[in-house]
Amino acid sequence: MKATGIIVEYNPFHNGHLLHLREAKKQTHADVIIAVMSGSFLQRGEPALLPKWERAQMAIDAGVDLVVELPFHFATQQAAIFANGAIEILGALNVQSIFFGSENGDAHAFSSAAKLMIEQSIPFKAAMRRFLDDKTHSYATAWNAAIHELAPDLTLDLAQPNNILGFHYALAIAEQGKKIEIATMARQNAAYHDANPTHHSIASATAIRTMLLANDWKKAHQYVPHTTFSILQKFRETHSFVSWNDFWPLLKYQLITAPTAQLPSIRGVSEGIENRLQQAALHAINFDEFLAATRTKRYSNSRIKRTALQILAQQTEATAPTQNYIRLLGMSVTGQQYLRQIKKDIALPIISTASKANPALIENDIRATKLYSFAATLENQILRDFHSFPYRKNP
Repeated sequence: MKATGIIVEYNPFHNGHLLHLREAKKQTHADVIIAVMSGSFLQRGEPALLPKWERAQMAIDAGVDLVVELPFHFATQQAAIFANGAIEILGALNVQSIFFGSENGDAHAFSSAAKLMIEQSIPFKAAMRRFLDDKTHSYATAWNAAIHELAPDLTLDLAQPNNILGFHYALAIAEQGKKIEIATMARQNAAYHDANPTHHSIASATAIRTMLLANDWKKAHQYVPHTTFSILQKFRETHSFVSWNDFWPLLKYQLITAPTAQLPSIRGVSEGIENRLQQAALHAINFDEFLAATRTKRYSNSRIKRTALQILAQQTEATAPTQNYIRLLGMSVTGQQYLRQIKKDIALPIISTASKANPALIENDIRATKLYSFAATLENQILRDFHSFPYRKNP
């Protein structure tokens, strides 16, 4: 069976994701689609709109064959760490290719950029330092400027969010020595952060979350598959959707009470950003005000949110997990067959039941779920990692 991997968040699964899924199967001729999905918290430092179990069911019901969790350690970090964790999992699951959406749409451009990075790593790092030292660049724009200085003819804009991730997927494949082919499709009808849809059936996840948080169900319905809409409705009957505002009081407390000298031990806290965060926390009345007060050209929204999340979760380099693993969240019949076929060859630990797993291996993700359960109406999520089994879809 030929497997293709996709790296996703599905926050929530929408019509654009459905298009991406169908193109992945078509372009790579895959028998099996395997999704590595972020759990309770996401790559740009945000809590997921609803829990990973509901999002995994959305994916399986829409046609994904196997959904596994990207551990918190990788899922909430900058693109290089995020990509390395996801590619390691997909490599262990024996995928022959990966498929991703991008602003570029040309797989060769990503492979070429990754090859250039490996060959020119020393001059690239020097250029990166120079662009960051001038204090006018964010990390993403410094990346873009540095690589285009080395390769002026490169047709890849690494200031664009999906291009950044695609490049790091290609780089991770090369650095890990994986024999994984790359395929991509250009984003259609909606950019990643578009807040106002212009298409009748395709909208960004950002726009859809805005609709759902505003209880605009009629408008949201046209942008998500029926299966997704049913899961959203059922969840909303007993729970609230999650946003950063649910965690703002906890973050504010931590920032105001933490000794400034201790904050640099948290992952992502560097270059004096802790002083800026603490000052903003004293005066902001909600998370949006806090974000507006801390954002600069150098510190993007994503950088601030990721750093805030690491502080909230008290993630230090000393406590960072040292091993990746495969946490099963959902599977179709085809996915179950594929897993049985390759199970003996999988190098990473496989977890289907948290209670039977090595506690040291999953401790960080259990803590993330407990933290997520602090959101309004989610008290019953606190032990869900131990009570929930992978979602199985039968024919």
